[in-house]
Amino acid sequence: MRVILDIRPMLEEKRSGVANYTARLLRALLDRPPVAGRDYALFCNAYGRTLPADLPAAAPHVERHFSRYPNRLLNAAFAFAGRPLLEGLCAGADAIYLPNLNFVATAKPLVATVHDLSFERYPRFFSAKQRLWHRLIRPRSLLRRAAFTVAVSEHTKTDLVESYGLDPDRIAVINPGVGPEFAPAGEAEKEQVRRKYGLDGEYFLYLGTIEPRKNVGGLIDAFDRLGGKTRLVIAGSRGWLCRDIFRQAARSPAAERIRFLDRVADGDQPALYSAAAALVYPSFYEGFGMPPLEAMACGTPVIVGHASSLGEVAGDAGLMVDPYDVGEIADAMKAVLEEPGLGRLLGGRGRQRAARFTWEESAARLDRLFARLEGAK
Repeated sequence: MRVILDIRPMLEEKRSGVANYTARLLRALLDRPPVAGRDYALFCNAYGRTLPADLPAAAPHVERHFSRYPNRLLNAAFAFAGRPLLEGLCAGADAIYLPNLNFVATAKPLVATVHDLSFERYPRFFSAKQRLWHRLIRPRSLLRRAAFTVAVSEHTKTDLVESYGLDPDRIAVINPGVGPEFAPAGEAEKEQVRRKYGLDGEYFLYLGTIEPRKNVGGLIDAFDRLGGKTRLVIAGSRGWLCRDIFRQAARSPAAERIRFLDRVADGDQPALYSAAAALVYPSFYEGFGMPPLEAMACGTPVIVGHASSLGEVAGDAGLMVDPYDVGEIADAMKAVLEEPGLGRLLGGRGRQRAARFTWEESAARLDRLFARLEGAK
């Protein structure tokens, strides 16, 4: 069986969680021992883009196919003409795998990963351009004709069944993993990252896209209630309506203790997590939630919203809060500060729980799904 692996998400200039998911999952998949009778074709559209250095290399069971159509033209052709077929661009295939919802035209069995249905549940958190993009992809019809859908959590699986009426037997839950680079940093590493980003003293950390869906505004309101000298570090790329969040922080009575960082280099993230008093991630809605998992792997206490999937990630290793209750978020932050034993307990539990989530296991589950697809032919 020949499977096309869509690596278009890896071409993002500033990689999001989906781009990192694609890179790490497919790397783990292609590092597995080759399966007899199965090979892979990597597809991307490289028009006007520099290919990233970490693209999987060609191998006896791995080919690379890079088309060079203008991206808007190719997406429009996929969406409105149903041509060209993806298998035609890759010299043939028996199945297609999309690591994220995307424009595609194919007559072959399709497997697609869905990270969340936030665009269905909370359309107000998306720009008009983002909402149009999702409408043009037509995710409901795409997934209803897919051979299998991959959900990154049980919560996302439930959403898919309830929102799109998908057959639960055709949905496989495959959690993301966390790499070995996320581990407790030493004192020298933590001091180095503090100096690099100008951080001094104790701080709470938020790491992720800066946008309303992540409830960064609620986090700032909760931080306002703490007092003291502890700082709040908000790190990540700017998202939809982020200006409202920056204005809120500027008006905060604790404004001088709130620090915004842009996107943090991947290599600095483990030390940034490790040096924090806790990661606070009170998101309103998540399909999975990578930052809490990465923080737990670094031995950092996590405070997460109990809505959506974050309970699946943190389990009993994190403090669960109502994301709509600012007082509850503030109380959890205060508890971590005032009870050092609680932080140590959560840090230890977090490392144990994070060890269950590996990219090798994620790749093995995807491999088994391809085997089911092959057996169904």
